[in-house]
Amino acid sequence: MKKEEIIKRFLVKKNQEILIEKYLELLIDYNSHTNLVGKSTLFQPWNSHILDSLQIISFIKDKNDSILDMGTGAGLPGIILNIFGCKKVTLVDSNGKKIKFLKHINAEMCLGIRPLLTRLEKIKNLKFDILTSRALANLDKLFTYSQKFLKKNTVLIFLKGKTVNEEIDFARKGWLFDIEQHQSISDQRGSLIIIKNLKKND
Repeated sequence: MKKEEIIKRFLVKKNQEILIEKYLELLIDYNSHTNLVGKSTLFQPWNSHILDSLQIISFIKDKNDSILDMGTGAGLPGIILNIFGCKKVTLVDSNGKKIKFLKHINAEMCLGIRPLLTRLEKIKNLKFDILTSRALANLDKLFTYSQKFLKKNTVLIFLKGKTVNEEIDFARKGWLFDIEQHQSISDQRGSLIIIKNLKKND
């Protein structure tokens, strides 16, 4: 999907477009000396990175919800969620180079995000309204990471690839959950899934 089509479909405002372009400019520049994302994904970054993240926006009803972007990498989808008005976004990654980049763009763009350099397993006493993840792990593993961050009504919004159905079947062996599955706009083989009421199946 071309940039213009994406802007039209998601009603991207001019100031949001400018911020996204600034982010991409900084990402491309930084990626030239520090490997953050695959170089081939930067030929059409709106299609390969931004579209993925924008899909999630439609499912976030309250922009004041606290969000944890697990395994954020170069800041996706967390940065885009922030640009679209989500005020409490925490981005976690265990890769120091990626967090250094996020701190750099946070300062350059005055975003107000919260980058954390740590492993998800090491985080204690933090709960969130929404958990997001783009390309971190299989569903069973994501649920294991997620369980300690759950409030009573926490919603999990994950972008998954072509193995999504097998992952759901496998996860059902160990977990109870309600799921909504939507076809991914960025990848015909993938899905955006929304998980509620996640519990360990004892």
